[in-house]
Amino acid sequence: MSLKLSKLKTIKNYASMERVTPSYIYKLIRENKLEIVMIDGVQFIDTERFPNLPETIKRR
Repeated sequence: MSLKLSKLKTIKNYASMERVTPSYIYKLIRENKLEIVMIDGVQFIDTERFPNLPETIKRR
């Protein structure tokens, strides 16, 4: 599996992009609805795999 580093976003930046809170993203990770990529202890979301949150799990 190859990753494009330009497609990785930190959890905080991904949450801002999706207009949800970072704690909501962490909740989705705990519920196995999102997967993270760990690089040197920092958690990232692969936006190529998860370009946006599906409306079924997106909270407004």
